[in-house]
Order: sequence, then C-alpha cells, then structure tokens
Amino acid sequence: KNDVTVISPRNHLLFTPMLASSALGTVNQRSICQPVRPLTAKKNATYYESSVVGVDKEKQLVTCKTLGGQEYNLPYDKLVVGIGFQPNDFNIPGVKENALFMKETADATRFKDHVLEKLEEAAYCHALDNDLTLSDEEKWKIQELLTFIVVGGGPTGVELAGELTDFLYNEVANLYKNLKPYIRVHMFTYDLLNTFDEKLQDYAITHLRKKQNVQVHLGAFVQKVEPNVVHVKLGESAMSIRYGTLVWCAGIKPHPFVSDFGFAMNDKGSQILVDPFLKVKGEKNIYAIGDCATIEDYWLPQTAQVANQQGQYLAKALGMDESKTKPFEFHNKGTMAYLGGLTAIMANLPGVSRITGFVAFLGWRFTYWFLQLSMRNRFMLVTDWLRTFIFGRDLTRFGPRSKPT
Repeated sequence: KNDVTVISPRNHLLFTPMLASSALGTVNQRSICQPVRPLTAKKNATYYESSVVGVDKEKQLVTCKTLGGQEYNLPYDKLVVGIGFQPNDFNIPGVKENALFMKETADATRFKDHVLEKLEEAAYCHALDNDLTLSDEEKWKIQELLTFIVVGGGPTGVELAGELTDFLYNEVANLYKNLKPYIRVHMFTYDLLNTFDEKLQDYAITHLRKKQNVQVHLGAFVQKVEPNVVHVKLGESAMSIRYGTLVWCAGIKPHPFVSDFGFAMNDKGSQILVDPFLKVKGEKNIYAIGDCATIEDYWLPQTAQVANQQGQYLAKALGMDESKTKPFEFHNKGTMAYLGGLTAIMANLPGVSRITGFVAFLGWRFTYWFLQLSMRNRFMLVTDWLRTFIFGRDLTRFGPRSKPT
C-alpha cells in the first residue's frame, strides 16, 4: 500500500488552458478549478497547504513552509517534483512592475477587475473637468484607457486576445456604446502559434486581424514597459504606444526551486533532466514531471497534455516492479487554440491534420470539457457556457473589503 502525500501552496488544480476564458467571464474561475482536498480524501492521501523550501537527499526529508511562515519536515521514500513554471519577464525593464500576467487563478481575477476599472474610467473621465463636452485631449485619454496590449503569440496570448475582443465588441460595445470607437487591441510577438503549421498560422493571423480587429505586430521585441507606455522594436524601426492595459503572455521560466537544490539540469539550466522513466538523472528516488522537467534526448512541448500523461504514467510506474516498467512515451492527441468569434483551429488530431472555423470551435470546447477533472467541473462549465450565451458575460467587479470608518 502506498502512503501518498501532496504538498502545494495552492489548494486547487487549475485547468490553465481555459484561464483566458475565465479572465473575461465566459466561464467562472471555480469551474476550471478542482480543489485538492476532495481528491486526496477520496484516495486516502494526505494534503499539506505549504511550499517546499528544502530537500535533504541524504536523510530523504523535505522542508515545508506554511503560508504563515512556519517550517516543518516530512520524510519521503520517493519524491515527485511537479511544480511547473512561472512567467518569464526576460529581465526587460518595467515588465514585472507594470504588466499583468496570465498564469494563476488570481491573475485572471486581477485582469478582469483591471479591464472593468479602465472601462469605468473611460466612461467618466470626460466629466472630471465639470464640462461634459469631449475635448481632443479627453478623446486621446479615453483611447489610451481603452488600448489593450497582449505581449506573446503563443496559445495563451492568442486565446486571451480572442476572448478579450469577443468581450469588447459584444458586451462592451452594447453597454458602453459611446466607447466602442476608441477601443484598440494590439498584439506584439515575434511569431504566432509556432507549434502549428504555416497554413494554420496564416489562418489565425488573418482571423485576428480581419474578424477580431487585433493589430498583430510580428517580429516585435518589447524593449521597455513604463506605467502607461510600452516601447517596442519592430525590425529596424521602433515604436511607443500608450496603453491602459498590458498583459504579458510571452514565455515561462523555472521557479528558483528547480535550480536551487542541485538537481541535474539540461544544457540551458532551465529544466530538471530526467531519464526515460522520469527519474532525475543521478538521483535514486527523485522524479520530475511537467514543465519543470525534460527527458534526455526526447524533447517535448511544455503543455498540460504532456504533464497529464506523465502524471498518469508515473502513478502506475511507482506501483510496479522497475524491471517491468516501460519508458515514457508521449501520445499527441492534437493541439488547438481559440481565436475568438466562435472560431478555433485544431491540428495533429488522430486521422485529421487540421480543422478550422466553427467546427474546430465545437471540437475545442468539447475537448476542454472532456479533459476536466470531475463531473462537477463539467457540469459547471456547461452551465457557464449556457449562462453566457443567454445573458452575456458577467461585468461584476468586487469592491474593497468592508472597514468601519
């Protein structure tokens, strides 16, 4: 019998492929989160809401720190590291201080509140001088507030741009009718959806530009981010744009934990190096899976699909005789991305090379619905989609906590 212990500072599993949908209220954030404790209770496992801050390989102990800062040790026979990655700011000045990110549940909440805040600012800023007529200066201010910038052309950035423009040109256009002419959405990226073939990339770029009104800037490198201005290099030229909202979806990097505890690393020093059985190279009882690990001589994309298959493989392998265990093998079940306007792209599906348009959108939704961790989440997703279809996206912005005056 295995005694399983789960240690994580986040008490839920997040279905990150749908984080962009939750950021604009298409679905509720709780619908794509599965609490850890019901899962551990069902499997008779133990859960500790803490972070791991140290590993003693000789004594086989992990040092944990609670959210309140208290520390304690837990023994292990086999240790599995699956801590994922964090957003990468590439040490570009101002990104960490001024950009929003899209990696965690709280990021989606902050993004939605920020967008709604900018909409309300744009709605009343012309009245601040006690004159309701619009001056040229006020028009420029409104346009600045309603300029949205997405940095990064991977699946997260593209899907966020799609969801954002759906929201802006549907709910916002209907509820803030006088603001629609001032809305601008820019995407700055070196390339777009580079894991897809060239035809699907061109399809996505054309759709975003013509149907979603996204100004896609390819070959772009952000040089600096100031509180309301982003400076970008485009080939030999440079440009600066004033913005109200800038969200950074331009890459990921390892947590300090990955490099701080002496694990074998890949050539770039960015991922833990594991063998074909997902065991950390040079270690006896330590394994690593997901974004934080890479298999020697077997590169795999850093996606939820890979991490999910590795988790299922290792769960079975740890309960088997090592001599009977086969090496991990990834089975690609397809890649997909939502582009907005009930349009998506799908590629590398079993028996099908590519699907586009509304059919791909239905496939995208069904796949993400099916991949949810429980019937609870599947039920909540369906009701969320139905609610949004009938009533539109929710524009509620929760205010500050109550405080006696």
